[in-house]
Amino acid sequence: MNLTEREITSIVSRLIQIAGCELPHDFETVLLASRNREGSQTGKRMLDIIVENAGIARRTGLPICQDTGIDVVFVQIGQGLDIEGDLVRAINEGVALGTAEGRLRCSVCDPITRKNTGDNAPAVVHVEQIAGDYLKISVLPKGCGSENMSTVVMLPPSAGEDGIVRAVVDQVRKAGPNPCPPGIIGIGIGGTMEKAALLAKKALLRPVGAKNSRSDLAELEERISVQINDLGIGPLGLGGSVTSLGVAIEVYPCHIASLPLAINIQCHAARHCMAIWTDGSWQIIRSRSSLGNDVQHLNTFKDSAFHINLPLSESVVADLRAGDWVLLNGVIYTGRDQTHRRLVEMLDSGYPMPIDLKGQLIYYVGPTPAPPGRPVGSAGPTTSYRMDAYTPRMLAEGVLATMGKGMRSPEVRASLKKYGAVYFATIGGAGAYLANCIKSCKLIAFPELGPEAMYRMQVKDFPAIVINDITGADFYEIAIEQHKTLYKH
Repeated sequence: MNLTEREITSIVSRLIQIAGCELPHDFETVLLASRNREGSQTGKRMLDIIVENAGIARRTGLPICQDTGIDVVFVQIGQGLDIEGDLVRAINEGVALGTAEGRLRCSVCDPITRKNTGDNAPAVVHVEQIAGDYLKISVLPKGCGSENMSTVVMLPPSAGEDGIVRAVVDQVRKAGPNPCPPGIIGIGIGGTMEKAALLAKKALLRPVGAKNSRSDLAELEERISVQINDLGIGPLGLGGSVTSLGVAIEVYPCHIASLPLAINIQCHAARHCMAIWTDGSWQIIRSRSSLGNDVQHLNTFKDSAFHINLPLSESVVADLRAGDWVLLNGVIYTGRDQTHRRLVEMLDSGYPMPIDLKGQLIYYVGPTPAPPGRPVGSAGPTTSYRMDAYTPRMLAEGVLATMGKGMRSPEVRASLKKYGAVYFATIGGAGAYLANCIKSCKLIAFPELGPEAMYRMQVKDFPAIVINDITGADFYEIAIEQHKTLYKH
């Protein structure tokens, strides 16, 4: 039996687009149930918004998260099936087509020059030959807020199960809010370094809540899950009982002198989609949403937030404290890694800035392309620590606030205190939800950077929380301690 490149390209394109705006049914079900076991009111609010965001994405076709990821594609191909052409080329063409048609973000670049490939290809493709005459393609778009928090550790065999548990829990603790919890922890144990990493990635495809068929591994999954949720990191790192929605372990025999361990952290935008070709036709594995039609009524935190007009004033910033929720109204400017690098280079060379930085708020975001009738596509925050090297310089030039997600370095916190500025976090992975708060979006500088260019956004009731204030306080630290105090075992 034969399949053409065109057929494979077409199905991969569809899978990419479905995965971008629809969470799998099993993940939606567990996500909804997690609200009932979350003890923190802030945690419940974050879960409400995460659920609402998923519902908006399904209804509107906006990507769940603006980081539509680098596409990881797992292929199982039957020995009795022939592909007319190049399988990997067909997959990459499908990625490019789906990215364009679905208005997904182009996030793939050369690792050295950082030049964007322009179509989100190539994908990372893993091909496995199996018996039979069918083809299974699983697409897993992987955002790098969570991917960057993943790791491979070569443990000594003497570490045993206790060492594995410690390593996984420590990695999740260090990651904190950065990978947008709650999500899934994929764990690969055994093989070699690269085999363990592949096992951990494949573990993310297992239905959430499905335990390993080996009873000892199922017990290890539960042990790790309990200890992770006891950390108190909670939804989006703001404190709570739900840091992980599931732990999945896959194993492979290893050398007698080795114990490879890979930890692949997945965010709450746990996207993937699968199609199977058999008996001459494709079946896309897709189920009805668990979200219902009333998710937009879940979130109620707005009543307790401060309404802040932009640009900021020093007096307003001075009154803000870590843990304050705010609704931002006015103009913000965007900038990610490459925009910040350009701005610092311009300052060093004495060139004029594209905007007056004094009093401004810089939002760390790279939006997806705008669909017809909308000013912008999905527009949630990127992980802020990548801008830490540039932030003190921006603050010295008069920037009064930055906004993203995740922790800042001690140097940035000291600079915030020195210059009387604040760091806001907004809701990571909620790009569709936050897009509704953006009323206009205009390109200001560096168009060649694509999603990393500088934009001017007019926002209305844009939600954020003060993480670091001018006193040096850190709400991520405060929230975890508060949760542990309230929910001592």
